[in-house]
Amino acid sequence: MYNLGASVPLDITIVGSGFYKGFNATVAITTKLLVVAIVIFLLAAPDTSVKVLEFLKTLTLSVFAVWYNYLLAAFVVFCGVLAAIPASARITLGVDGAVPEHSTVAWLSMMFCSGIGIGILVFSVSEPVSHFLSNPDILDGSVDAGSTEAMFSALRFVFLHWGFSAWACYAVVALALGLACHRFGQPMTMRSAIAPLFGKRMEGAVGHTVDVLSLLAIIAGITTTIVLGIEQICSGLFALTGNPFFSDPTGNPTLSALLTALFVAIGVVVASIISGQNRGVKWMSQLGISLAFGVLLVFILFGGGLRVIDVLAGSTQEYIRNLPTQILSVYSPSASETSAAQRDWQNEWTIFYWAWWIAFAPFVGMFLARISYGRTIREFILGAMLAPTIMCFVWFAGTGGSALILEVEGPADGAILLAEHAARIYSAADVMLGDVPAYLFKIVLVVMFLVLIVTSTTAAIIAIKSIGAAGSDHAETTTHSMLWAGVIAANAGAVMAIGGVHSIRDVMIVGAVPFSIVMALMLASVARMIFVASRVATR
Repeated sequence: MYNLGASVPLDITIVGSGFYKGFNATVAITTKLLVVAIVIFLLAAPDTSVKVLEFLKTLTLSVFAVWYNYLLAAFVVFCGVLAAIPASARITLGVDGAVPEHSTVAWLSMMFCSGIGIGILVFSVSEPVSHFLSNPDILDGSVDAGSTEAMFSALRFVFLHWGFSAWACYAVVALALGLACHRFGQPMTMRSAIAPLFGKRMEGAVGHTVDVLSLLAIIAGITTTIVLGIEQICSGLFALTGNPFFSDPTGNPTLSALLTALFVAIGVVVASIISGQNRGVKWMSQLGISLAFGVLLVFILFGGGLRVIDVLAGSTQEYIRNLPTQILSVYSPSASETSAAQRDWQNEWTIFYWAWWIAFAPFVGMFLARISYGRTIREFILGAMLAPTIMCFVWFAGTGGSALILEVEGPADGAILLAEHAARIYSAADVMLGDVPAYLFKIVLVVMFLVLIVTSTTAAIIAIKSIGAAGSDHAETTTHSMLWAGVIAANAGAVMAIGGVHSIRDVMIVGAVPFSIVMALMLASVARMIFVASRVATR
Protein backbone atom coordinates (compact mmCIF):
# COMPACT_ATOMS: atom_id res chain seq x y z
CA MET A 1 0.00 0.00 0.00
CA TYR A 2 1.10 3.58 -0.60
CA ASN A 3 1.25 6.15 2.17
CA LEU A 4 -0.23 9.63 2.06
CA GLY A 5 1.37 10.56 5.34
CA ALA A 6 -0.33 10.95 8.69
CA SER A 7 -3.74 10.14 7.27
CA VAL A 8 -2.92 6.44 6.72
CA PRO A 9 -4.06 4.24 8.25
CA LEU A 10 -6.99 5.60 10.24
CA ASP A 11 -7.44 3.99 13.64
CA ILE A 12 -11.20 4.07 14.19
CA THR A 13 -12.49 2.92 17.57
CA ILE A 14 -14.58 -0.25 17.42
CA VAL A 15 -16.56 -1.71 20.34
CA GLY A 16 -15.00 -4.97 21.53
CA SER A 17 -17.97 -6.60 23.22
CA GLY A 18 -21.70 -6.27 23.85
CA PHE A 19 -24.57 -5.52 21.51
CA TYR A 20 -22.47 -3.13 19.38
CA LYS A 21 -19.46 -5.42 19.13
CA GLY A 22 -17.65 -4.69 15.88
CA PHE A 23 -19.33 -1.29 15.42
CA ASN A 24 -18.27 2.27 15.99
CA ALA A 25 -20.91 2.93 18.64
CA THR A 26 -20.77 6.71 18.25
CA VAL A 27 -21.72 6.55 14.58
CA ALA A 28 -24.27 3.73 14.83
CA ILE A 29 -26.11 5.02 17.90
CA THR A 30 -26.03 8.69 16.89
CA THR A 31 -27.59 7.90 13.50
CA LYS A 32 -30.35 5.79 15.04
CA LEU A 33 -31.14 8.44 17.64
CA LEU A 34 -31.33 11.17 14.99
CA VAL A 35 -33.68 9.14 12.79
CA VAL A 36 -35.86 8.15 15.76
CA ALA A 37 -36.01 11.79 16.90
CA ILE A 38 -37.13 12.82 13.39
CA VAL A 39 -39.81 10.11 13.35
CA ILE A 40 -41.13 11.15 16.78
CA PHE A 41 -41.25 14.80 15.73
CA LEU A 42 -43.07 13.96 12.49
CA LEU A 43 -45.70 11.88 14.27
CA ALA A 44 -46.09 14.02 17.41
CA ALA A 45 -46.46 17.33 15.58
CA PRO A 46 -47.61 16.58 12.01
CA ASP A 47 -48.90 20.10 11.25
CA THR A 48 -45.70 21.70 12.51
CA SER A 49 -43.65 19.07 10.66
CA VAL A 50 -45.31 19.94 7.37
CA LYS A 51 -44.61 23.64 7.90
CA VAL A 52 -41.01 23.02 8.91
CA LEU A 53 -40.45 20.74 5.92
CA GLU A 54 -41.97 23.31 3.57
CA PHE A 55 -39.77 26.04 5.05
CA LEU A 56 -36.64 23.90 4.73
CA LYS A 57 -37.50 22.98 1.15
CA THR A 58 -38.02 26.64 0.21
CA LEU A 59 -34.77 27.59 1.93
CA THR A 60 -32.87 24.76 0.24
CA LEU A 61 -34.19 25.61 -3.22
CA SER A 62 -33.37 29.30 -2.79
CA VAL A 63 -29.84 28.64 -1.49
CA PHE A 64 -28.75 25.23 -2.76
CA ALA A 65 -30.57 24.63 -6.06
CA VAL A 66 -27.76 26.34 -7.99
CA TRP A 67 -25.23 24.49 -5.82
CA TYR A 68 -26.76 21.12 -6.70
CA ASN A 69 -26.80 21.95 -10.39
CA TYR A 70 -23.20 23.14 -10.66
CA LEU A 71 -21.92 20.41 -8.34
CA LEU A 72 -23.31 17.68 -10.60
CA ALA A 73 -21.88 19.51 -13.62
CA ALA A 74 -18.52 19.58 -11.85
CA PHE A 75 -18.70 15.81 -11.33
CA VAL A 76 -19.26 15.22 -15.06
CA VAL A 77 -16.39 17.52 -16.07
CA PHE A 78 -14.08 16.12 -13.39
CA CYS A 79 -14.65 12.52 -14.49
CA GLY A 80 -14.22 13.50 -18.13
CA VAL A 81 -10.88 15.18 -17.42
CA LEU A 82 -9.66 12.22 -15.35
CA ALA A 83 -10.53 9.80 -18.15
CA ALA A 84 -8.55 11.93 -20.62
CA ILE A 85 -5.30 12.47 -18.70
CA PRO A 86 -2.47 9.93 -19.30
CA ALA A 87 -2.08 9.06 -15.62
CA SER A 88 -5.58 7.58 -15.49
CA ALA A 89 -4.46 4.71 -17.72
CA ARG A 90 -1.59 3.84 -15.34
CA ILE A 91 -3.05 4.31 -11.87
CA THR A 92 -5.19 1.47 -10.56
CA LEU A 93 -7.71 1.20 -7.76
CA GLY A 94 -5.23 -1.01 -5.95
CA VAL A 95 -1.48 -1.54 -5.75
CA ASP A 96 0.50 -1.52 -8.98
CA GLY A 97 0.01 -4.78 -10.83
CA ALA A 98 -3.33 -5.51 -9.13
CA VAL A 99 -5.60 -7.81 -11.15
CA PRO A 100 -9.37 -7.17 -11.34
CA GLU A 101 -11.42 -9.61 -9.26
CA HIS A 102 -14.31 -9.84 -11.74
CA SER A 103 -14.53 -10.33 -15.49
CA THR A 104 -15.38 -7.22 -17.48
CA VAL A 105 -18.86 -8.49 -18.38
CA ALA A 106 -19.68 -9.42 -14.78
CA TRP A 107 -18.23 -6.12 -13.54
CA LEU A 108 -20.29 -4.02 -15.94
CA SER A 109 -23.43 -6.01 -15.12
CA MET A 110 -23.00 -5.50 -11.38
CA MET A 111 -22.23 -1.84 -11.93
CA PHE A 112 -25.45 -1.26 -13.84
CA CYS A 113 -27.58 -3.27 -11.40
CA SER A 114 -26.22 -1.36 -8.40
CA GLY A 115 -27.18 2.05 -9.74
CA ILE A 116 -30.64 1.25 -10.97
CA GLY A 117 -33.25 0.56 -8.41
CA ILE A 118 -36.92 0.95 -8.23
CA GLY A 119 -36.69 4.47 -9.68
CA ILE A 120 -35.98 3.18 -13.17
CA LEU A 121 -39.32 1.33 -13.10
CA VAL A 122 -41.27 4.02 -11.21
CA PHE A 123 -40.36 6.69 -13.76
CA SER A 124 -40.10 4.46 -16.85
CA VAL A 125 -43.39 5.70 -18.31
CA SER A 126 -44.38 8.48 -15.93
CA GLU A 127 -41.39 10.77 -16.44
CA PRO A 128 -41.32 10.73 -20.27
CA VAL A 129 -45.08 11.39 -20.28
CA SER A 130 -44.69 14.30 -17.84
CA HIS A 131 -41.95 15.89 -19.95
CA PHE A 132 -44.01 15.22 -23.09
CA LEU A 133 -46.64 17.54 -21.62
CA SER A 134 -44.31 20.11 -20.05
CA ASN A 135 -40.59 20.75 -20.10
CA PRO A 136 -38.38 23.84 -20.59
CA ASP A 137 -38.57 23.54 -24.40
CA ILE A 138 -42.36 23.47 -24.28
CA LEU A 139 -42.53 26.26 -21.72
CA ASP A 140 -40.48 28.63 -23.90
CA GLY A 141 -42.55 27.77 -26.98
CA SER A 142 -39.80 26.16 -29.06
CA VAL A 143 -41.63 22.80 -29.00
CA ASP A 144 -45.37 22.08 -28.99
CA ALA A 145 -46.66 19.83 -26.20
CA GLY A 146 -47.85 16.45 -27.45
CA SER A 147 -46.05 16.70 -30.79
CA THR A 148 -43.50 14.35 -32.34
CA GLU A 149 -40.80 16.92 -31.52
CA ALA A 150 -41.96 16.89 -27.90
CA MET A 151 -41.33 13.14 -27.80
CA PHE A 152 -37.62 13.65 -28.54
CA SER A 153 -37.46 16.67 -26.26
CA ALA A 154 -39.07 14.72 -23.40
CA LEU A 155 -36.58 11.86 -23.63
CA ARG A 156 -33.69 14.32 -23.86
CA PHE A 157 -34.60 15.58 -20.40
CA VAL A 158 -35.10 12.04 -19.13
CA PHE A 159 -31.62 11.22 -20.39
CA LEU A 160 -30.29 14.33 -18.63
CA HIS A 161 -31.55 13.00 -15.31
CA TRP A 162 -30.47 9.38 -15.80
CA GLY A 163 -27.33 9.85 -17.88
CA PHE A 164 -23.77 10.99 -17.21
CA SER A 165 -24.67 13.28 -14.30
CA ALA A 166 -26.11 10.47 -12.18
CA TRP A 167 -23.28 8.05 -12.87
CA ALA A 168 -20.58 10.70 -12.42
CA CYS A 169 -22.07 11.28 -8.97
CA TYR A 170 -21.56 7.62 -8.09
CA ALA A 171 -18.15 7.49 -9.78
CA VAL A 172 -16.72 10.33 -7.67
CA VAL A 173 -17.55 8.55 -4.42
CA ALA A 174 -16.32 5.21 -5.78
CA LEU A 175 -13.04 6.75 -6.97
CA ALA A 176 -12.43 8.44 -3.63
CA LEU A 177 -13.08 5.21 -1.74
CA GLY A 178 -11.37 2.96 -4.28
CA LEU A 179 -8.13 4.94 -4.23
CA ALA A 180 -8.17 5.55 -0.48
CA CYS A 181 -8.99 1.96 0.49
CA HIS A 182 -7.54 -0.22 -2.25
CA ARG A 183 -4.41 1.82 -2.96
CA PHE A 184 -3.68 3.66 0.27
CA GLY A 185 -4.88 1.14 2.84
CA GLN A 186 -7.84 2.94 4.40
CA PRO A 187 -10.80 1.08 5.91
CA MET A 188 -13.89 0.86 3.66
CA THR A 189 -15.95 3.58 5.31
CA MET A 190 -17.03 6.98 4.09
CA ARG A 191 -14.63 9.11 6.14
CA SER A 192 -11.74 7.41 4.35
CA ALA A 193 -12.75 9.16 1.12
CA ILE A 194 -11.60 12.53 2.46
CA ALA A 195 -8.91 11.30 4.87
CA PRO A 196 -6.17 12.48 2.46
CA LEU A 197 -7.32 16.05 3.14
CA PHE A 198 -7.70 15.92 6.92
CA GLY A 199 -5.42 13.12 8.11
CA LYS A 200 -5.76 11.82 11.66
CA ARG A 201 -8.55 14.28 12.44
CA MET A 202 -10.85 11.84 10.63
CA GLU A 203 -10.41 9.37 13.49
CA GLY A 204 -12.41 11.56 15.87
CA ALA A 205 -15.45 13.80 15.80
CA VAL A 206 -14.90 15.04 12.23
CA GLY A 207 -14.78 11.50 10.89
CA HIS A 208 -17.78 10.44 12.95
CA THR A 209 -19.72 13.37 11.51
CA VAL A 210 -18.88 12.37 7.93
CA ASP A 211 -20.00 8.80 8.54
CA VAL A 212 -23.22 9.92 10.23
CA LEU A 213 -24.01 12.29 7.36
CA SER A 214 -23.43 9.50 4.85
CA LEU A 215 -25.76 7.19 6.79
CA LEU A 216 -28.46 9.86 6.96
CA ALA A 217 -28.09 10.42 3.20
CA ILE A 218 -28.50 6.69 2.53
CA ILE A 219 -31.58 6.56 4.76
CA ALA A 220 -33.09 9.56 2.97
CA GLY A 221 -32.38 7.95 -0.39
CA ILE A 222 -33.75 4.52 0.51
CA THR A 223 -36.81 6.11 2.14
CA THR A 224 -37.52 7.85 -1.16
CA THR A 225 -37.11 4.57 -3.02
CA ILE A 226 -39.45 2.72 -0.67
CA VAL A 227 -42.17 5.36 -0.69
CA LEU A 228 -42.18 5.69 -4.49
CA GLY A 229 -42.26 1.92 -4.88
CA ILE A 230 -45.05 1.48 -2.34
CA GLU A 231 -47.11 4.08 -4.23
CA GLN A 232 -46.73 2.08 -7.43
CA ILE A 233 -47.67 -1.19 -5.72
CA CYS A 234 -50.88 0.34 -4.35
CA SER A 235 -51.77 1.78 -7.76
CA GLY A 236 -51.13 -1.61 -9.32
CA LEU A 237 -53.33 -3.39 -6.80
CA PHE A 238 -56.10 -0.88 -7.48
CA ALA A 239 -55.70 -1.47 -11.23
CA LEU A 240 -55.95 -5.22 -10.61
CA THR A 241 -58.84 -5.24 -8.13
CA GLY A 242 -60.66 -1.91 -8.37
CA ASN A 243 -60.89 -1.99 -4.56
CA PRO A 244 -61.26 1.58 -3.16
CA PHE A 245 -59.05 0.58 -0.22
CA PHE A 246 -56.08 1.08 -2.53
CA SER A 247 -57.04 4.44 -4.06
CA ASP A 248 -58.99 7.57 -3.12
CA PRO A 249 -61.43 9.28 -5.53
CA THR A 250 -58.60 11.42 -6.97
CA GLY A 251 -56.67 8.34 -8.06
CA ASN A 252 -53.98 8.60 -5.39
CA PRO A 253 -53.18 5.68 -3.05
CA THR A 254 -54.80 5.87 0.39
CA LEU A 255 -52.63 6.17 3.50
CA SER A 256 -54.04 2.89 4.83
CA ALA A 257 -53.01 1.10 1.67
CA LEU A 258 -49.57 2.70 1.69
CA LEU A 259 -48.88 1.71 5.29
CA THR A 260 -50.20 -1.82 4.74
CA ALA A 261 -47.98 -2.26 1.67
CA LEU A 262 -45.03 -0.85 3.64
CA PHE A 263 -45.61 -3.41 6.41
CA VAL A 264 -45.69 -6.27 3.89
CA ALA A 265 -42.59 -5.03 2.03
CA ILE A 266 -40.54 -4.67 5.22
CA GLY A 267 -41.72 -8.13 6.25
CA VAL A 268 -40.25 -9.52 3.03
CA VAL A 269 -37.04 -7.54 3.70
CA VAL A 270 -36.77 -9.14 7.14
CA ALA A 271 -37.37 -12.58 5.61
CA SER A 272 -34.60 -11.89 3.11
CA ILE A 273 -32.30 -10.86 5.96
CA ILE A 274 -33.07 -14.00 7.95
CA SER A 275 -32.41 -16.19 4.91
CA GLY A 276 -28.95 -14.67 4.62
CA GLN A 277 -28.22 -11.21 3.25
CA ASN A 278 -25.77 -12.18 0.54
CA ARG A 279 -27.95 -15.04 -0.67
CA GLY A 280 -31.13 -12.95 -0.39
CA VAL A 281 -29.72 -9.96 -2.26
CA LYS A 282 -28.20 -12.15 -4.98
CA TRP A 283 -31.41 -14.13 -5.58
CA MET A 284 -33.69 -11.08 -5.52
CA SER A 285 -31.31 -9.12 -7.77
CA GLN A 286 -31.29 -11.88 -10.36
CA LEU A 287 -35.09 -12.07 -10.26
CA GLY A 288 -35.36 -8.28 -10.57
CA ILE A 289 -33.07 -8.10 -13.59
CA SER A 290 -34.88 -10.98 -15.31
CA LEU A 291 -38.24 -9.29 -14.79
CA ALA A 292 -36.82 -5.94 -15.98
CA PHE A 293 -35.63 -7.38 -19.28
CA GLY A 294 -38.97 -9.14 -19.68
CA VAL A 295 -40.85 -5.86 -19.09
CA LEU A 296 -38.61 -4.03 -21.57
CA LEU A 297 -39.17 -6.72 -24.19
CA VAL A 298 -42.95 -6.52 -23.80
CA PHE A 299 -42.92 -2.73 -24.23
CA ILE A 300 -40.83 -2.94 -27.38
CA LEU A 301 -42.69 -5.85 -29.00
CA PHE A 302 -46.21 -4.69 -28.20
CA GLY A 303 -45.58 -0.95 -27.88
CA GLY A 304 -43.09 1.00 -29.95
CA GLY A 305 -41.67 -1.78 -32.10
CA LEU A 306 -38.83 -0.84 -34.44
CA ARG A 307 -39.78 2.82 -34.02
CA VAL A 308 -38.02 2.63 -30.65
CA ILE A 309 -34.67 2.56 -32.46
CA ASP A 310 -35.39 5.91 -34.14
CA VAL A 311 -36.55 7.41 -30.85
CA LEU A 312 -33.44 6.14 -29.04
CA ALA A 313 -31.05 7.42 -31.70
CA GLY A 314 -32.72 10.83 -32.08
CA SER A 315 -33.07 11.45 -28.35
CA THR A 316 -29.48 10.38 -27.66
CA GLN A 317 -28.23 12.73 -30.37
CA GLU A 318 -30.26 15.56 -28.84
CA TYR A 319 -28.90 14.77 -25.37
CA ILE A 320 -25.26 14.77 -26.46
CA ARG A 321 -25.66 17.93 -28.54
CA ASN A 322 -27.27 19.85 -25.69
CA LEU A 323 -25.29 18.33 -22.80
CA PRO A 324 -22.80 21.22 -22.26
CA THR A 325 -25.58 23.78 -21.93
CA GLN A 326 -28.05 21.47 -20.17
CA ILE A 327 -25.82 20.59 -17.22
CA LEU A 328 -25.03 24.28 -16.66
CA SER A 329 -28.53 25.70 -17.18
CA VAL A 330 -30.04 27.44 -14.18
CA TYR A 331 -33.29 29.25 -14.88
CA SER A 332 -33.80 32.56 -13.10
CA PRO A 333 -37.32 33.19 -11.74
CA SER A 334 -36.77 36.94 -11.99
CA ALA A 335 -35.83 36.97 -15.68
CA SER A 336 -39.34 36.47 -17.07
CA GLU A 337 -42.57 34.61 -16.50
CA THR A 338 -41.34 31.86 -18.79
CA SER A 339 -38.06 31.57 -16.93
CA ALA A 340 -39.94 31.39 -13.63
CA ALA A 341 -42.01 28.48 -14.96
CA GLN A 342 -38.82 26.78 -16.17
CA ARG A 343 -37.25 27.26 -12.74
CA ASP A 344 -40.29 25.63 -11.09
CA TRP A 345 -39.96 22.70 -13.48
CA GLN A 346 -36.23 22.44 -12.77
CA ASN A 347 -36.82 22.40 -9.01
CA GLU A 348 -39.55 19.79 -9.34
CA TRP A 349 -37.55 17.44 -11.53
CA THR A 350 -33.83 18.14 -12.02
CA ILE A 351 -33.00 19.35 -8.51
CA PHE A 352 -34.96 16.46 -7.01
CA TYR A 353 -32.93 14.00 -9.09
CA TRP A 354 -29.62 15.64 -8.23
CA ALA A 355 -30.51 15.39 -4.54
CA TRP A 356 -31.56 11.75 -4.96
CA TRP A 357 -28.31 10.78 -6.69
CA ILE A 358 -26.29 12.54 -4.01
CA ALA A 359 -28.19 10.66 -1.29
CA PHE A 360 -27.66 7.34 -3.07
CA ALA A 361 -23.99 8.05 -3.83
CA PRO A 362 -22.51 6.69 -0.56
CA PHE A 363 -24.49 3.47 -0.98
CA VAL A 364 -23.80 2.90 -4.69
CA GLY A 365 -20.32 4.42 -4.62
CA MET A 366 -19.18 2.08 -1.86
CA PHE A 367 -20.45 -0.94 -3.80
CA LEU A 368 -18.73 0.21 -6.99
CA ALA A 369 -15.49 0.71 -5.09
CA ARG A 370 -15.70 -2.80 -3.63
CA ILE A 371 -16.14 -4.51 -7.02
CA SER A 372 -13.61 -2.36 -8.92
CA TYR A 373 -10.34 -3.43 -7.30
CA GLY A 374 -7.59 -3.60 -9.90
CA ARG A 375 -9.31 -1.42 -12.51
CA THR A 376 -7.43 1.60 -13.86
CA ILE A 377 -9.00 5.00 -13.28
CA ARG A 378 -9.75 5.42 -16.99
CA GLU A 379 -11.23 1.94 -17.24
CA PHE A 380 -13.33 2.56 -14.15
CA ILE A 381 -14.71 5.92 -15.32
CA LEU A 382 -15.60 4.60 -18.77
CA GLY A 383 -17.20 1.53 -17.27
CA ALA A 384 -19.05 3.44 -14.55
CA MET A 385 -20.40 6.16 -16.81
CA LEU A 386 -20.74 4.88 -20.38
CA ALA A 387 -22.18 1.38 -20.01
CA PRO A 388 -24.85 2.18 -17.38
CA THR A 389 -25.83 5.37 -19.21
CA ILE A 390 -26.37 3.45 -22.46
CA MET A 391 -28.47 0.86 -20.64
CA CYS A 392 -30.62 3.56 -19.03
CA PHE A 393 -31.17 5.19 -22.41
CA VAL A 394 -32.24 1.87 -23.93
CA TRP A 395 -34.60 1.25 -21.01
CA PHE A 396 -36.35 4.61 -21.16
CA ALA A 397 -36.56 4.62 -24.96
CA GLY A 398 -38.04 1.14 -24.84
CA THR A 399 -40.56 1.78 -22.05
CA GLY A 400 -41.36 5.49 -21.94
CA GLY A 401 -40.54 5.94 -25.61
CA SER A 402 -42.99 3.17 -26.50
CA ALA A 403 -45.69 4.85 -24.41
CA LEU A 404 -45.14 8.14 -26.24
CA ILE A 405 -45.20 6.39 -29.61
CA LEU A 406 -48.54 4.84 -28.65
CA GLU A 407 -49.84 8.33 -27.91
CA VAL A 408 -48.42 10.09 -30.96
CA GLU A 409 -48.81 7.39 -33.57
CA GLY A 410 -50.83 4.59 -32.00
CA PRO A 411 -54.06 3.69 -30.25
CA ALA A 412 -53.55 5.27 -26.81
CA ASP A 413 -55.73 8.32 -27.55
CA GLY A 414 -54.82 10.07 -24.29
CA ALA A 415 -55.29 7.04 -22.01
CA ILE A 416 -51.68 7.15 -20.80
CA LEU A 417 -51.38 10.94 -20.74
CA LEU A 418 -54.50 11.39 -18.60
CA ALA A 419 -53.59 8.71 -16.04
CA GLU A 420 -52.21 9.66 -12.64
CA HIS A 421 -48.42 9.48 -12.21
CA ALA A 422 -48.42 6.10 -10.45
CA ALA A 423 -50.98 4.58 -12.84
CA ARG A 424 -49.35 5.45 -16.16
CA ILE A 425 -47.35 2.26 -16.50
CA TYR A 426 -50.51 0.22 -15.86
CA SER A 427 -52.46 2.31 -18.38
CA ALA A 428 -49.73 1.60 -20.93
CA ALA A 429 -50.23 -2.12 -20.28
CA ASP A 430 -53.95 -1.77 -21.02
CA VAL A 431 -53.21 0.01 -24.29
CA MET A 432 -50.55 -2.46 -25.44
CA LEU A 433 -52.17 -5.74 -24.44
CA GLY A 434 -55.58 -7.36 -24.33
CA ASP A 435 -57.56 -7.73 -21.11
CA VAL A 436 -56.08 -11.02 -19.89
CA PRO A 437 -52.44 -10.38 -20.97
CA ALA A 438 -52.61 -6.87 -19.49
CA TYR A 439 -53.91 -8.28 -16.19
CA LEU A 440 -51.07 -10.79 -16.02
CA PHE A 441 -48.52 -8.12 -16.99
CA LYS A 442 -49.75 -5.87 -14.17
CA ILE A 443 -49.19 -8.71 -11.71
CA VAL A 444 -45.61 -9.00 -12.99
CA LEU A 445 -45.13 -5.24 -12.52
CA VAL A 446 -46.42 -5.34 -8.93
CA VAL A 447 -44.13 -8.26 -8.13
CA MET A 448 -41.21 -6.45 -9.74
CA PHE A 449 -41.85 -3.34 -7.66
CA LEU A 450 -41.83 -5.47 -4.51
CA VAL A 451 -38.64 -7.27 -5.55
CA LEU A 452 -36.83 -4.01 -6.24
CA ILE A 453 -37.92 -2.53 -2.91
CA VAL A 454 -36.61 -5.58 -1.07
CA THR A 455 -33.36 -5.67 -3.05
CA SER A 456 -32.61 -1.97 -2.63
CA THR A 457 -33.49 -1.93 1.07
CA THR A 458 -31.46 -5.03 1.91
CA ALA A 459 -28.44 -3.76 -0.03
CA ALA A 460 -28.74 -0.36 1.65
CA ILE A 461 -28.75 -2.02 5.07
CA ILE A 462 -25.51 -3.83 4.17
CA ALA A 463 -23.91 -0.48 3.25
CA ILE A 464 -25.27 1.17 6.42
CA LYS A 465 -23.78 -1.54 8.62
CA SER A 466 -20.45 -1.38 6.81
CA ILE A 467 -20.14 2.34 7.45
CA GLY A 468 -21.38 1.96 11.03
CA ALA A 469 -18.71 -0.70 11.58
CA ALA A 470 -15.94 1.52 10.15
CA GLY A 471 -15.58 -0.74 7.14
CA SER A 472 -15.22 -3.94 9.14
CA ASP A 473 -16.84 -7.17 7.94
CA HIS A 474 -17.22 -8.48 11.50
CA ALA A 475 -20.53 -6.77 12.24
CA GLU A 476 -22.72 -8.77 9.84
CA THR A 477 -25.40 -9.67 12.39
CA THR A 478 -29.04 -10.43 11.60
CA THR A 479 -30.25 -8.53 14.66
CA HIS A 480 -28.68 -5.25 13.57
CA SER A 481 -30.02 -5.69 10.04
CA MET A 482 -33.54 -6.20 11.36
CA LEU A 483 -33.16 -3.18 13.64
CA TRP A 484 -32.12 -1.00 10.69
CA ALA A 485 -35.04 -2.35 8.66
CA GLY A 486 -37.36 -1.21 11.44
CA VAL A 487 -35.75 2.24 11.63
CA ILE A 488 -36.02 2.74 7.86
CA ALA A 489 -39.64 1.52 7.84
CA ALA A 490 -40.57 3.90 10.66
CA ASN A 491 -39.01 6.79 8.79
CA ALA A 492 -40.85 5.94 5.56
CA GLY A 493 -44.15 5.49 7.40
CA ALA A 494 -43.80 8.80 9.24
CA VAL A 495 -43.04 10.69 6.02
CA MET A 496 -46.10 9.22 4.32
CA ALA A 497 -48.27 9.91 7.37
CA ILE A 498 -47.56 13.64 7.51
CA GLY A 499 -47.67 14.51 3.82
CA GLY A 500 -48.39 11.45 1.76
CA VAL A 501 -46.19 10.42 -1.14
CA HIS A 502 -45.70 13.99 -2.37
CA SER A 503 -43.73 14.99 0.74
CA ILE A 504 -40.92 12.59 -0.14
CA ARG A 505 -39.56 14.97 -2.78
CA ASP A 506 -39.23 17.69 -0.15
CA VAL A 507 -37.45 15.33 2.24
CA MET A 508 -35.02 14.30 -0.51
CA ILE A 509 -34.17 17.85 -1.60
CA VAL A 510 -33.47 18.94 1.98
CA GLY A 511 -31.79 15.77 3.19
CA ALA A 512 -29.04 15.66 0.55
CA VAL A 513 -27.50 19.04 1.40
CA PRO A 514 -25.01 17.96 4.12
CA PHE A 515 -23.56 15.05 2.15
CA SER A 516 -23.27 17.18 -0.98
CA ILE A 517 -20.63 19.20 0.85
CA VAL A 518 -18.75 16.01 1.71
CA MET A 519 -18.87 15.02 -1.96
CA ALA A 520 -17.41 18.35 -3.01
CA LEU A 521 -14.45 17.64 -0.71
CA MET A 522 -14.03 14.27 -2.40
CA LEU A 523 -13.08 16.01 -5.64
CA ALA A 524 -10.06 17.55 -3.93
CA SER A 525 -9.31 14.26 -2.18
CA VAL A 526 -9.29 12.29 -5.44
CA ALA A 527 -7.09 14.92 -7.08
CA ARG A 528 -4.58 14.71 -4.23
CA MET A 529 -4.44 10.91 -4.28
CA ILE A 530 -3.90 10.88 -8.05
CA PHE A 531 -1.12 13.44 -7.68
CA VAL A 532 0.62 11.33 -5.03
CA ALA A 533 0.14 8.11 -7.02
CA SER A 534 1.51 9.78 -10.17
CA ARG A 535 4.66 10.92 -8.35
CA VAL A 536 5.23 7.41 -7.02
CA ALA A 537 4.71 5.92 -10.49
CA THR A 538 7.26 8.24 -12.11
CA ARG A 539 10.04 7.64 -9.62
